[in-house]
Amino acid sequence: MRPRDIRRRENNDLTQEVKRLHEEIFQHRFHGQSEEKADRGRVRKDRRDIARIKTIVRERELGLNEKLEAESRKGSK
Repeated sequence: MRPRDIRRRENNDLTQEVKRLHEEIFQHRFHGQSEEKADRGRVRKDRRDIARIKTIVRERELGLNEKLEAESRKGSK
């Protein structure tokens, strides 16, 4: 996910996305220990997406980067 795409979404959607990504990471690790090898690149990508989402949610809580959010909304029109 790109930061621009994340900024366009609402906080509720982002919270659900974080939960979904955590579930995917769990499933990859679970399958990796049982029989299949987990795709480590996928786990790494998901962890980075979670970090990006949490960073943007925190910026919103603190009121930072309002200019970036305004620009990303303007670009979607």
